[in-house]
Amino acid sequence: MAEESLPPAKPGQVELRPYRHVLCVYPYRRELKELGFLPPLGLEHIASVIEPFAGEMEIVDLRRDPGHASDFIRSSTDLVCFSVNWDRERDFVSRELSSIDPGVTLIAGGRHATEAPDQWLEQIPGMDGVVRGDGEETMLDICRQVPWNRISGLSFRQDGQIIHNPNREPGPIPDSLQPCRSLRRQKYDVQIKGLGTGLQVDMIAGSRGCPFNCTFCSFNRNPWGLKRKWTARSPESVVDELESISAPVVAFTDDLFTHDMSRVERICDLLLKRRIKKKYVINARLEIARHPAVIRKMEQAGFAVLLLGIESAHDKTLKAMRKGFTTGQIRKYCDVLKESIMIKHGYFILGNLGESVDEMLQTAPFAREIGMDSVSLSTLRHSPYSGLQELVAQTPGYHINPKGKIYSDHCPSKQLRKLRRHIYRDFYSTRQILKLADKFRKHGVLQLLPGIAWNLAVHRVRQAAGSGRP
Repeated sequence: MAEESLPPAKPGQVELRPYRHVLCVYPYRRELKELGFLPPLGLEHIASVIEPFAGEMEIVDLRRDPGHASDFIRSSTDLVCFSVNWDRERDFVSRELSSIDPGVTLIAGGRHATEAPDQWLEQIPGMDGVVRGDGEETMLDICRQVPWNRISGLSFRQDGQIIHNPNREPGPIPDSLQPCRSLRRQKYDVQIKGLGTGLQVDMIAGSRGCPFNCTFCSFNRNPWGLKRKWTARSPESVVDELESISAPVVAFTDDLFTHDMSRVERICDLLLKRRIKKKYVINARLEIARHPAVIRKMEQAGFAVLLLGIESAHDKTLKAMRKGFTTGQIRKYCDVLKESIMIKHGYFILGNLGESVDEMLQTAPFAREIGMDSVSLSTLRHSPYSGLQELVAQTPGYHINPKGKIYSDHCPSKQLRKLRRHIYRDFYSTRQILKLADKFRKHGVLQLLPGIAWNLAVHRVRQAAGSGRP
């Protein structure tokens, strides 16, 4: 590293500030789900940090942009950043990374890169560094030419050795955190099996972190074990960004949008005052039922979908998870939420430690009883620092497969998949589908979709009921 300030010099590389050309790549071909519409928001946040240091800049999303990352490399390209978030399409992602000319500085970030920086640095000879955790501050240090050995949260190769700098403590989320939407090559609309519907959707990050400590959850932690405290942007900055978004539907990426209900009320007041008319999707906890007046205001401001982590229909499981509520409290909260026109989507987990098959089969009846309009079923999955590895080791008959999925002797993975299909069929009756469609109608979403696309959407829900895939 030249004077301990930059990565090892590369043949023919000329240091320029600002960078002449920067390429940011989302290196996946398939959507995370078959119902796809999400822009690479995290990569766009990184791009907004780098942009002041770049003469020219591009974002390439290989789900939408034909070709390969190397097709977008220019003779002037100084820096290429990859967003490696998921442990899928690994061979393709590796080939894309390896295709970058060794004379170009190559940096990876994202959740999966954070979990396994050694793997990527060892596997990709041209990889210069891996940014661990939230990347905005780390990338800002890199762009400012801070010596790499002094940049927290950075792993890099030096003199044949892989160096892991200390973790970067997650700081407050700044009001200035906004994605570089101007670099998008296309609009993002809901696509069903690759067919566009015309319903544009965007995303926004209004806060990060979660104050709760559910045993199964690792998303509120840096994969290296750092707990991210809940931190939020000001209501004014959030509403300013919402006002600038052209899409009629906006999904908040916040782990918990409703942690501070006084802040939620302020956001609603600003949306109503400025007459911003969009529909919003948020992650929430059932405790918002304690604030019925704010719920009414949320409805008026355009909040349309509540994503609620319920997880189980059984007190013993909720207690083991440290969810913070009981089934009795769930029923009490949901009695209030039933009065809301917002769509209630419940998340449930199958294969919870200690639950029998008969207990899991109570999921659909319980979800209907508490008034969920739709549900998603997932299975337990071990992630670093979630704490599940220790719990599984202490629970006879439970195991973790090489991909991190948790199963048991009494309900192996194949049976869990069948059980999932059964519960979907039980919940998504014709009556339930019609009820959900009526909710969409009341929110005006149907009018935003071309008729053919809505027919496909209803067909897809029916498929989910039959196949077990949401």
